[in-house]
Amino acid sequence: MNSSSDGLMANTQHGMLVAFGEFLKQHGMIDRLMNVTIQQKTRRFAPQTKLVEFLAGIMSGIEYLQDLNDGPHPLVPDTVVARAWGQPGFAHYSNVSRTLDTCDEQTVKDIEQVITEFSRPFLATSVQELLRRGAPIVYDFDLTGQAVSSTSTTYQGVGFGWMDDSVKLGYQLARVCLSDQDSPRLWLAGFHHPGDTVSAVCLKELVRAAEAQTHVRPRRRMELVQQRIDAQVEVIARWRRLADQQRTKLDDLQQTAQTLIGKVYHAQQTLPEAISPAKSARLTAQIEGWQKRQARLAAQIAQCQLVWVKHQTQGAEQEHVRADLQTWLAQLVAENQSNPDPPPYIEARMDAGFVSGENLTWLLEMGYCPNTKAPNDRTTTALRKPVSPQTKWVFVGHNAEMTAWGNYYLHGCPFPLTVALERFKVGQEFKYATLIHYRDDGAFPTLPAWFQHYNGRQTIEAGNKEMKGTFHVQHLMSRSLAGIQIQVLFTGLAANVVHWCTPWLKSCSTAPSDKWTRTLNSPKHLVRVAANTAALVQDTHFGLALQFAPESPFPGVTLFMKGVPAFQPTLGFNQPCRIESG
Repeated sequence: MNSSSDGLMANTQHGMLVAFGEFLKQHGMIDRLMNVTIQQKTRRFAPQTKLVEFLAGIMSGIEYLQDLNDGPHPLVPDTVVARAWGQPGFAHYSNVSRTLDTCDEQTVKDIEQVITEFSRPFLATSVQELLRRGAPIVYDFDLTGQAVSSTSTTYQGVGFGWMDDSVKLGYQLARVCLSDQDSPRLWLAGFHHPGDTVSAVCLKELVRAAEAQTHVRPRRRMELVQQRIDAQVEVIARWRRLADQQRTKLDDLQQTAQTLIGKVYHAQQTLPEAISPAKSARLTAQIEGWQKRQARLAAQIAQCQLVWVKHQTQGAEQEHVRADLQTWLAQLVAENQSNPDPPPYIEARMDAGFVSGENLTWLLEMGYCPNTKAPNDRTTTALRKPVSPQTKWVFVGHNAEMTAWGNYYLHGCPFPLTVALERFKVGQEFKYATLIHYRDDGAFPTLPAWFQHYNGRQTIEAGNKEMKGTFHVQHLMSRSLAGIQIQVLFTGLAANVVHWCTPWLKSCSTAPSDKWTRTLNSPKHLVRVAANTAALVQDTHFGLALQFAPESPFPGVTLFMKGVPAFQPTLGFNQPCRIESG
């Protein structure tokens, strides 16, 4: 390293990581991270410095936390990277581990807020571009397992669940991303849950998180809620009618019982005065018959009272349901009033695990257009029954055909859906599945377009693969719940940052080779290769420049990074990065 009053010139083994740090610094991300709450004393390095180091490590592709010191490209000795990330140096990985263990719920909330503030302009630009093009806003949802050793006792909050086609001990990671067929996916939120968590219980938190991040939401379908309220009024009236009928029946039975009591009493008083044995025998028989009937009436009255109470209880419960629906309607009315110009179409694309009648009802009333699969084979079996040799099948893809129905009611959802039966020929037999969709704008896609678009949800599966292959999210680097959630937050942030900084990197590059151009379009190569490639860094009051080493995969490629904002608004001018002259 050479330094002088004019600045610094030094070699680094993590060239692209210097650029990543500069990008984050220009947007104030590093400064924000340095202000999060961590209940730990500062010794050689502030605890926030170790958070910054953790993020830098993730963006360099470390597989395990100890790779910060012991990996093939250790980050801790690289003081050039530490300086690029605004830090005096990096701590031993064991100290980073202790800091992650010290982090708590407040630390996680602070980091979430920091990421939200940093991401806001980028997400706003992406959303506005989608709206400008008239393209749909599509949220993709997914749940992926994070397994740990089945004998482990030190991970907090683990559970046994379905992961990688078998039951394993670990966690479930629920994620939502914003998808665009013409642009990279953008991660919006991720939540960490015990391993026995199922997809369906995660949907609402993911939708709310997506809305909070993008600041857009659809028009709430208040009319659908009103339909349920109207139907609920009829249900309440029915239970009231049944309760009234039962009350009338109960009154009649009780009146009959009172009459019998009087008859028995009168007969018992008359019995001693019977003038003949025959009359005495008749009175005795009548008394016994009435007493038997009294016993039957008592049982009928008890049963009638049970039914009457049940009807009353059901009616009261349905009144509570109506009150909850009225509250829900009032909430949606308020949300619509504060959302005067909603996007015309926002789609919730997900696999069958997220589907239930309750979830579909909630999504529809929230204004979303679900695009998913049936939650079980019962729907597919029911749809196959009307299929005949005359059924029209439409070719939609390789070895795939579809036929569709409208106004289909799925169990638990009171609103009509469009369903499509799809079949794939495997050998001499067909395999079947069911797609479910809803649109109320009259722009329903063709069956081939529907098939292709739904299968486009593989973008989030590709994103999960990127998370595992590039950022190793499946390798938990902390055993504390807060530390694990911070890793989830940082991996999502890292994936987005790599995409967001790519236009800036292109504008900063000189003499780009074909290989460098391909690398800029590959997040995995930017992290796994470029962020672990030797380079010369020159940082002076004139500017900041980085040149990859001659023996590196990118000889001759230079980045001029200082002095020009890394983010350009949608309507801004694209200015090349340069070193400012004196």
